[in-house]
Amino acid sequence: MTNHLRTLPLALAPIHGETIGSYLNRLADANHLPIGHLSFLIGPNRRHRRDDNRVSHWTPAALPRLAALTGRSIPVLVHALPALAAVREPDQRRPPLAIEELAEPRRRPACRLCMTHRGIHGLVVRSAGPHEGVCHRHRLWLLGGDQHDLSALPEITSADRRHRRLVHRLKDPFIAVGYLHARKVTARWFREADPSPLHQRWNRRLDTLPEDPYGDPRRPDEDRIELATYPETTTLTSLFVSPYWREHHGLRAEAAQRLSIAAQDLPPGLTAGWRHPQADRA
Repeated sequence: MTNHLRTLPLALAPIHGETIGSYLNRLADANHLPIGHLSFLIGPNRRHRRDDNRVSHWTPAALPRLAALTGRSIPVLVHALPALAAVREPDQRRPPLAIEELAEPRRRPACRLCMTHRGIHGLVVRSAGPHEGVCHRHRLWLLGGDQHDLSALPEITSADRRHRRLVHRLKDPFIAVGYLHARKVTARWFREADPSPLHQRWNRRLDTLPEDPYGDPRRPDEDRIELATYPETTTLTSLFVSPYWREHHGLRAEAAQRLSIAAQDLPPGLTAGWRHPQADRA
């Protein structure tokens, strides 16, 4: 029943792609409510972390209650917070496990400048795909803990555009899996491979970033490595998800050409451990 529920005094609008926990915490903060009490009013009756996108304790009755508290329709809420679709349609098909595992690392703060422009000064956490790693309006990197300015790294924003086009063109649900493998490959090359023209590029990109006050400059953290290697990771992703190239004997030569390096400079281990999930269905 929702008859006794009134719209909150400050019924904030959700941000598209925002996590459920982020939205509920922003509502609670704005209305000076404990997050546990707000959750009790809705129904799940448990605390939500800001990066929490789980709906395992939600029932279909919770959606009308959230709609009543926010003054927004259920379709509007589900469109902005896609994880709620599983509450409205509990029997919908679950995504492949490999894709689901990518969701947690991709829950990152929304562009701080975009949020400020909208009058939002608190933390907003969004669940975004790897191809949504750049705010092109403000040229900020979004996949890491720090939102680095990319003004001096136009190749990163260009790679993100290519990545987005790849996702929209192929509409392959396993592109995220291909990216995960490509990211592991470039990270391993960064740490273990002999110095090469690739390392020269990566070190130059790292040198443009502000100093990490808590890190070792000789051992950059995972977030910095992902940023520095992102253009090459995106290039490899396009090969791994290509029905033509992923099983082609000339994959290494094609990879070297697309990376603009000599074939002998391409580090080993390009396809070690990689198999496109659809290959198992053949």
